[in-house]
Amino acid sequence: MSTLDHDPLEAGRVYKSTGALPQKMLRSTVYRAWERSHLQGANPHALQAEKLSILETERLVEQHGYLLNAVQPYFHILSQAAGKEPHAVMLSDRHAVLLGLTGDKQTINTESFPQAGSLLSESVAGANGIGTPLAEENYVEIVTNEHFIDGFHPFTCQGIPIRNEKQEIVGVLSISSQRQDAGKRLKEILLCASHAVEAELLVANLEKDIHHVLVSHPDDYQPLEKLRQDIIQAHHAARLKLEVSSRLVAGNRLDYAKQLLQQAEQSIRTFERQGEIWRNLASNHIGSVETISLTDTIQDLVELLSTEAAIRKVEVVTNWQEEITVITETASLLRRLLRYFLECFEIAGKGGTLEITVHRMLNSENILIRFMPVAVLNTYSVEPTPFTFSLPITIK
Repeated sequence: MSTLDHDPLEAGRVYKSTGALPQKMLRSTVYRAWERSHLQGANPHALQAEKLSILETERLVEQHGYLLNAVQPYFHILSQAAGKEPHAVMLSDRHAVLLGLTGDKQTINTESFPQAGSLLSESVAGANGIGTPLAEENYVEIVTNEHFIDGFHPFTCQGIPIRNEKQEIVGVLSISSQRQDAGKRLKEILLCASHAVEAELLVANLEKDIHHVLVSHPDDYQPLEKLRQDIIQAHHAARLKLEVSSRLVAGNRLDYAKQLLQQAEQSIRTFERQGEIWRNLASNHIGSVETISLTDTIQDLVELLSTEAAIRKVEVVTNWQEEITVITETASLLRRLLRYFLECFEIAGKGGTLEITVHRMLNSENILIRFMPVAVLNTYSVEPTPFTFSLPITIK
């Protein structure tokens, strides 16, 4: 059955009159949500008002202060993207309890609209933009009559779970609008904002980690702190692109907004990957030996150190013929590579070049990695010795 054949309004009428769920009249995601809502006892005629007390809500909000702080800039961005349309941007915890919301006053100050402390799980609120993304563990859009409860029918709601660095769901970011076509306009910026919030959580953890570095290995503090600042600056640039995109979305300049969103999304993904590299560099933890892509790892470090190379005016040249995987412990390899990068930058000097070569050793199951610093003018009294080491290659 095509989407055009779905009729949630008629499905709701049938359900209320017969108690049967007409599967063919609903999108599969919505059908599953209605089935869960039905089985858990949601009332299709009215929201079951389950709300924490003022004191309980204050305690919950305080407990999730880190999440609200991370989301706050994106509340503004998403609300701005909705423009003058009636809307609400909401954040819940992982149990579907509303932690905070923003939007136009006419919408969020309505007496019947859920406020902080309200439970919006499918068991009490039916299919909705908070409870259903939690149940599906994924992005979900509920369009007007696809809501299980009549009171939510004026809204089109979209929600997506927010995950921490362990990929555990910590909440849901959602936006509701009274424009049925809002989904197409707001979906991409909501998805991008959710990833940016996850990156904000990572930024907060990097702040904690730098204090650990200062205490445990102070000799490495300065270079790691500079790298951390470079990573965070890149993330701030992504947030700025999101901010501009939200104004363009509100003005229906969607093509340009989409280009900026794609750039922001790419920057956020790069930040997440570089953040993980940084945490490996900063950690004292020795992991297990594993198979990793040596060439990708070196390329990631080249990108991570691009600002440092630009400041020193050192060109980095890499040379390998194919992707090469090796068997090693990741954190130790990264720290060794970082040390060679920084030492070679120092030797090459302003205007110099760092040549990195990776190749298979003859009659061996090892790979040779070679770092060669080259100054712009050969003023060395003794030719510099390249930094080399070998690793066992993964046999395919």
